[in-house]
Amino acid sequence: MKLSKIKELLNAEVLWGKEYLDIEVFNACGADLMSDILADNKANAILLTGLTHRHIIQTTVMSEFAAIVFVRGKIPSKDVIELAKEQKVPLLKTDFPLFESCGILYEAGLGHSQDNKKVLDAASGRESETPQVMRLTYDILGNDFNSAGKAAEQAKRVLKQIGIDSSIIRKVSIAAYEAEMNIVIHAYKGQLIFSITPKYIELTAKDEGPGIPDIEKAMEEGYSTAPDRIRELGFGAGMGLPNMKKFSDVFEIDSVVGKGTEVRMVIYL
Repeated sequence: MKLSKIKELLNAEVLWGKEYLDIEVFNACGADLMSDILADNKANAILLTGLTHRHIIQTTVMSEFAAIVFVRGKIPSKDVIELAKEQKVPLLKTDFPLFESCGILYEAGLGHSQDNKKVLDAASGRESETPQVMRLTYDILGNDFNSAGKAAEQAKRVLKQIGIDSSIIRKVSIAAYEAEMNIVIHAYKGQLIFSITPKYIELTAKDEGPGIPDIEKAMEEGYSTAPDRIRELGFGAGMGLPNMKKFSDVFEIDSVVGKGTEVRMVIYL
């Protein structure tokens, strides 16, 4: 079914993406819970939801939904629409409630056959049970203490929204905060990347910086190369890497002197 037909059936308004109305859609997911959206594994599907915050765009992109239809007349803010434009996610709005919207599309034939999904999976080389992955990526600037910790804080909010257990959120948050602070203190710039799956959360911190000459030494509690000006701010106590390892089920670190460092952490759900 073309997106233009879905627009017609739901008497929907295009908020952005009229040029994408010819795309083919084979299924749909209707949900107002981030955890339900993340768990959905339909291919070439649209998302029907009343959620309008920025994270819905990120979730849509990572879960590879073809478009979003906001139900109950909901309209996202301008910054959310701008983010959708950047990610090329078509946005529509219908006044129908979620239940009725799903019913209209199902009655019209959307999602009746599983053959389309099997064909798409075979063509892409994926198994139909491949778990969905949600990725959150944050750019970190070295020496930017005004923004330090914001990436970990934002990711923590997302984890709460999708229903991750509080004990897991605590472990991820601590590991992420330590990783973010390490980039701010020691590197020129870097990224904090969260890959969230139904079975585990993988956290990758990679930076461009001086690198670590002696990783074994750097892993010792209390060892730090942070200058005095950083210590005066209350940072650089030499517990960053040890804490990252302590709160991870899998911990890997690789560093090249003069280039940078990459740390990979996995926390099982």
